[in-house]
Amino acid sequence: MDETPTISLARAIGRPALEGLEEGHRVERLPGVHLNLKIGGPLVLHFSAPSQKYAGKVVGFEPYSYIIVQSRIPQDVLARFAANTSLVAQHTASGRVYGFRTQMLNRIATPAPLLFLAFPETVDRIALRHNTRVAVNVLGSLQGKYGEHQAMILDLTPSGCKLSAKVDLKNPLREAQVGDRLVLHCQLGTGQNLVTPIELRRVAAEKGLLLVGAQFVDLTRETAEAVAAYIDSLLKFMDR
Repeated sequence: MDETPTISLARAIGRPALEGLEEGHRVERLPGVHLNLKIGGPLVLHFSAPSQKYAGKVVGFEPYSYIIVQSRIPQDVLARFAANTSLVAQHTASGRVYGFRTQMLNRIATPAPLLFLAFPETVDRIALRHNTRVAVNVLGSLQGKYGEHQAMILDLTPSGCKLSAKVDLKNPLREAQVGDRLVLHCQLGTGQNLVTPIELRRVAAEKGLLLVGAQFVDLTRETAEAVAAYIDSLLKFMDR
């Protein structure tokens, strides 16, 4: 293949096919069945003539046949697009961006504004940067050789987190050092308990707080997917 799928799609519609990507992302072209759609999941629609973007929601699909998307595209805009209009769709799931070219097969206005899109034969899948970072305020606790201490997670990535804990001169956690391994307990706001070992990578004391940069270690597949899904759910509401 002479060029990456992202470049091919971008040239085809005259704009970046998958937004929010940075140089160095690895792009995989896969059969369309690998498209990780979920009912109720978001789908961004990119039209090329004129260049416009609209948010939508997947309300139904049949692999290798069609995708049904609910999107509040203004009727005067939608009227300019005929059947078989080509467009690019994009969504994020489990720490990956999926982009694909499709055609609008049909559209209806009642009982809800729905678009019927052709199911893609191929899909471009791009893993987000391993350090995709979101700011959070998640209360948790640290357990280990320094005892148990409350901590606040300040930001979160698929591979680790930054957290703070109140310490004083008598608090044993003040002796924490880079390389120490502790266990982080918290709840991700979706009823999902996160219990995972962490390794301290940065430790700094500041105005009665211990600021810690930590890396997750020995994550189970289920835990890694839960963290990625939680980050995805937050990114949907952020202007990136």
